[in-house]
Formats: sequence, C-alpha cells, structure tokens
Amino acid sequence: MKVPLSEIPPEGLRISWGELERPHLEGPKGTLEEGMRLASPPKGGVLLKMTKRGLLCKGSIECSVWIHCARCLKEFRLPIKDEFEVIYVPLKEAPRQEEVELGTEDMDVGFLREDTVDLDELLSERIWLSLPMKPLCREDCKGLCPLCGKDLNEGDCGCSREVVDPRLAVLKELKTKLKG
Repeated sequence: MKVPLSEIPPEGLRISWGELERPHLEGPKGTLEEGMRLASPPKGGVLLKMTKRGLLCKGSIECSVWIHCARCLKEFRLPIKDEFEVIYVPLKEAPRQEEVELGTEDMDVGFLREDTVDLDELLSERIWLSLPMKPLCREDCKGLCPLCGKDLNEGDCGCSREVVDPRLAVLKELKTKLKG
C-alpha cells in the first residue's frame, strides 16, 4: 500500500498492518532466509506524520515467521516484536558528499524516491531488521554432525569427534610409539 504524502493530514495518519497485503519476505537463494514466510498476520500499526525533518513513521509490529535454524536447518516459528521510529527524507535532500560520518540520530533515516511511502516495504524491512543474525530453533540446539550430517538433537550419531590438527599428527604418532 502506497500512501501519497499529500494525503497525510497535519495531525498524522494511523494505519493498521491488517489493512495491508501480506509482505513478500523471501530471502536470497542459498540462505537460511530463502524460504522465510509469515506464520501469523502482523499486528500493530504505524503513525505517519509530516515533520520539519521529513516523514515520521512510528509504530510497532508483532508477528511470527517460519525460518530455518542456523544449526540444525529445521524450519521453526520465530516470534518477531519490534517498536520503531523512522524518519523518511526526500532523496533530493540527501547529503551529496562522498563520505559522511553518521551520528546516532542518522541511523533510523530512510529516503523517499517518490512523493509516496510504501508501507508494504516498511513492514517487510522492519521484519527483516528484527531477525537475529543466527536464528536458532532453541538456545541449546546441538546442530548437525559435521561428519555424517545427523541431527544431534535426536541423539548421538557415534562418529568420532576427536579432531587432530594435521600439523601435530606426527607428534600423536610419536606419543603412540613411545607408549608401545
């Protein structure tokens, strides 16, 4: 849903996420996020208000997504909860210098290419930014065996986990010979 800036009244415009289409969340191919999709419809909403600095978007989102665990690769439901405040500035007002040092207040600034704000894009962006770097199905997930690929959450696979640094293998052989 695109909202023209000219339709935002001075007191602001409040929009519920339920009024929008479900956002497209599919991630880059070959990543854990490739098959990510919404598990529950987003709750919450956003307040759009024009300020001296630009368009203020302040709101909250609560939903859950289906995503793959970074350790065992099983799909699981990840709850998302985010409260945000973002300022959108027209692209023509963006700094034109090649290098600009950003301050803390500049971290939540976006740029508008048109005279509209795309709320579907804003919703998708907030969901993506709420994802952990390494999503885990549970805190104590044991992952997969690096040798046979068995899910270690289901039990031990029996593979020998003794790893010998190849540079020190000669010393291990020497130790075995000295014992014998």
